[in-house]
Amino acid sequence: MYCMIETAFDNKDELNKVVDKLLEEKLVASCQVVECDSKWNWKNEIEGSKEYLLFLKTKKSLTKEIFEVIKTVHSYKCFEFAIFDLTSCNEDYLGWIEKETK
Repeated sequence: MYCMIETAFDNKDELNKVVDKLLEEKLVASCQVVECDSKWNWKNEIEGSKEYLLFLKTKKSLTKEIFEVIKTVHSYKCFEFAIFDLTSCNEDYLGWIEKETK
């Protein structure tokens, strides 16, 4: 019923635009941003850059709407959108997610 979504941006302005929209529309209860160095394979080349990991706490029922918001802003052609079920979690925290999302 509740989940954490992980995605990444290399542009902090894009990230902030997405975060603000998701919070304003009550699609997520919480967003955490972690700066990191990333490397990946792309078209037979090793690429790398500084990225910002974004962790979103929300209801599983809102994931499609969240994906669409990110898709409209994200500059990556193939962006990460990984969903992790929150199965073992503080019940008070899950109640807070319930209350803070639509």
